[in-house]
Amino acid sequence: MRIGVIGLGVIAPFFLQAIEDDPELRLTAVCDLDRRKLDGFAPETAVFADHRELLASGLVDGVVVTLPNHAHAPVVADALRAGVHVCCEKPLTVRAEDAHHLVRLADEHATTLFTAFHRRYNSHVQELAAQVADRSQISHVTSRYQEKIEEHSGTEGWYQDIDRCGGGCVIDNGPNALDALETVLGPLTLTDATIGDVRSGVEFCAELHLSTTDGIPVLVDLDWALETGERKDITVHLKDGGQLYADMLDGFEAFKSSLDHEYAGIMADFHRTVRDGRSGPDRGPHIVDLVEEAYGIGRTREERLRMTAKEPVSARLVKLLFHRRADRGMRLSPWQSRCVRAGDVHELVTTTDLPTTTGDRVDHVGFLGFAEFGAGTVIERGDVVTGPHGPIGRVAGFDECHAPNHYNILIDTERVLTAEDLNLHTLDTLTFSGGTR
Repeated sequence: MRIGVIGLGVIAPFFLQAIEDDPELRLTAVCDLDRRKLDGFAPETAVFADHRELLASGLVDGVVVTLPNHAHAPVVADALRAGVHVCCEKPLTVRAEDAHHLVRLADEHATTLFTAFHRRYNSHVQELAAQVADRSQISHVTSRYQEKIEEHSGTEGWYQDIDRCGGGCVIDNGPNALDALETVLGPLTLTDATIGDVRSGVEFCAELHLSTTDGIPVLVDLDWALETGERKDITVHLKDGGQLYADMLDGFEAFKSSLDHEYAGIMADFHRTVRDGRSGPDRGPHIVDLVEEAYGIGRTREERLRMTAKEPVSARLVKLLFHRRADRGMRLSPWQSRCVRAGDVHELVTTTDLPTTTGDRVDHVGFLGFAEFGAGTVIERGDVVTGPHGPIGRVAGFDECHAPNHYNILIDTERVLTAEDLNLHTLDTLTFSGGTR
């Protein structure tokens, strides 16, 4: 099979080596906008600076597309319309609409559309997939896909350019992590997503929560800013406390050396799919759907991982309270947060009732006292409240039975606490901090 490679960036060498090592494949053309990258190829390999000229040359049966993410959709579409089979580096596209359009183009022009997910060919992932036989014994699954992006992208700055990459670790590392998990567990659906450490719109960490078709929860921890080394693994947690584990890097000591057998797997599978037809739909569009859904949730959430959203604020106790009640009858207000002005005084109340829903009744309470806030701030559910002797609890919400005079700021604690229990004194300072996760 005659192969052309469009894009000669940081990933291209792994494709080129896999093509060279496969006796069923022959490199006949390469293309890159940077003409300096076109030097050094054998005379039988034609070089092009325009992918359309390569596609019109008649020199290739299929192409590998390894370009910045934003260029995948138009270049792959040109190849399919030219009747050329396509192996496209993940993600297939940035937008789900474009991915499904490419599927229709491939059908229309009777060409193969194949997304390159290299981790599905990892030997340890394959071994884990073979081990997961009795799914009824699985409690949950966790996966880490963590690295320092600058070490992996080299001089290619487009990885951290939202207009060309489409995002950060979710769209770059996410597809490989998700595809590897589906190789082991089958189809996944997204249930929640949180992004964080966002720099110029590009997220450097994320947590994705998913579920298998039979309800097994799956957590994916993505990180582009790991201090040292890299972690790429899957842990299947069993109900009896045991684990099945795949470390994708185990035994591959040199940097990126695990990629050699994985990209060989990609090219062999691409050739096999072109020759014999596919046994099922390409997973590329489905993974793009999951990534788009993750951004749809993560970018609209207020929370950001590893990012401090506000400065801690102090409140000075101006009156202590020492009593407790088991029948107070407070009600949780609907508000997630309340603005507090400098000089405002509010009442601090501990509770073990764990209210979560608007209108929840709060009966078991202890009273700490009234505190004056020294600076304007926003008090939010989940804020950590710390006293002079250590953490007290987290803000559960607000009761407004004394409004507009003051709020009752409700604090979740393990047991009902009063000022005397915490050895508080007037003029002691309590701190409210949002914290980071």
